[in-house]
Amino acid sequence: MLFSAHLANTNPAKALLRKTPKPAGTPGLKSARTGVCAPFTTGSLPSPQLSREAMIACWEDEAALDRFLAEDSTGQTFATGWCARLELVRAVGVFPGLSDDMVKEAGTKSKDMTGPSVAFTMGTAYLKTAVPFLRVNNGLERQFLKTPAGLWGTGVTNLPQRFVATISIWESLDAASDYMKSGAHGAAVSAHFDPSKDPTGHTFVTGGGFLGFRPLAVSGSISGKNPLAESLLARSSGSH
Repeated sequence: MLFSAHLANTNPAKALLRKTPKPAGTPGLKSARTGVCAPFTTGSLPSPQLSREAMIACWEDEAALDRFLAEDSTGQTFATGWCARLELVRAVGVFPGLSDDMVKEAGTKSKDMTGPSVAFTMGTAYLKTAVPFLRVNNGLERQFLKTPAGLWGTGVTNLPQRFVATISIWESLDAASDYMKSGAHGAAVSAHFDPSKDPTGHTFVTGGGFLGFRPLAVSGSISGKNPLAESLLARSSGSH
């Protein structure tokens, strides 16, 4: 099982109309989610970056991802940007669209993890809690921006699917864990997460969770607002 994160600068109209790849039509794809980005901000409202798209996905193997990037029209779009190939090392909850046990898949791989890590948080948002969700999320973004160990991050939203996520890069896996347990994030977990009621979500989202990854290979970069260089993770992985 291989995971991947993709970011590409595209046309805003095409980004809003783009269909999320489906396993039935994409050989070797197990699950994928796409959306437009919104850089983390200290402001009260998110600032959508409509010209930047993101995709997080799970594949049967590297050959499937290679084929997607080379032959699929959506894959060719993401091939122009930044891509990280990832190994799951820590998990709480699920990856949307997968029935696999993510905690079992991660196993004890985090014990020997060194160097930078990548994290996804994700889920399907409840419309009825959208306003308090934004309020709580503002505090989480401010905390991230004040955390030196948080190297880069972005929000990801697909409104028609009510999918919300973040992609973040950290100095270490432990740094990401410390962020989750402290400050505004720690308070939000205490107030809004009850695993006995929903082990895949909380007050604001369901069907998702937190996943931490070891970067295996990184390629490409993205420029412009909220840029991301290949070198940010290159020191912890090989090139592809």
